[in-house]
Amino acid sequence: MAALADDPAKEWKLDELVARGEKVYAANCAACHRPDGKGAGPIKALDGSEIVVSDPAKQIHILLNGAANGAMPSWKALSDTELAAVITYTKNSWSNKTGKLVQPAEIVAARK
Repeated sequence: MAALADDPAKEWKLDELVARGEKVYAANCAACHRPDGKGAGPIKALDGSEIVVSDPAKQIHILLNGAANGAMPSWKALSDTELAAVITYTKNSWSNKTGKLVQPAEIVAARK
């Protein structure tokens, strides 16, 4: 059942990805970017971030490769579905009401 849920070929609905992404965010991102997405000090805010609300390719690249000389670590150990979900969550949370979603297949393609 879990393997089917993480099938990168599955087409997800926005609300499904947001719900999944909220859990991924709470477990992996909120410690630095804060639960409200506001960041703190040198930690970038995700709420209102141009990288988050713009073309998803930039955000995918950062999550797969890290940024700022390692201050933002690579999260490529997360599954394609988890990465798609957390990106979709940040694109649709706080003031970021973009209505955009990222499918796991987009993460698969970016890993190549």
